[in-house]
Amino acid sequence: MKDYSLKINGHSYKVQIDDTNETPTVTHVIVNGVDYEVEIEGTKSSTVSKPQVAPAPASANSNSVTPAAAVSSHASSAAPTSGYSVKSPLPGTVLDVKVTVGATVAKGQTLLVLEAMKMENSIDADRNGVVKQICVQQGATVMEGDTLLVIE
Repeated sequence: MKDYSLKINGHSYKVQIDDTNETPTVTHVIVNGVDYEVEIEGTKSSTVSKPQVAPAPASANSNSVTPAAAVSSHASSAAPTSGYSVKSPLPGTVLDVKVTVGATVAKGQTLLVLEAMKMENSIDADRNGVVKQICVQQGATVMEGDTLLVIE
């Protein structure tokens, strides 16, 4: 297994690539602790010099969500609209989104729950407003500084 540090769209990822299996078109890749089985496109089953990581399907996670999809899939597939962006204070996994678009929120209200280092962290509103956009979904992997949602 080989370890790599990749920086994609300004976000850092720790990637471990397993040796390819008996059919060298499939390998296991671990991105920020999440295991993926990756099919290597454009290779012949007889020889492989270096595995190429294919992006995860969009259904696996929205742009925040799965680092492998972070060639897209980092914290949000859509750019945040105008308003106040609530950012992730640390890298982790979104366990629960407690609000919906259009919901009125009060300062101190829990917006979502983020798991980081085996601990649940409540992300609370630091102002009153209306949820304009939710940039992540349950199960998404986010990095520190990723936009989680937008409040107006």
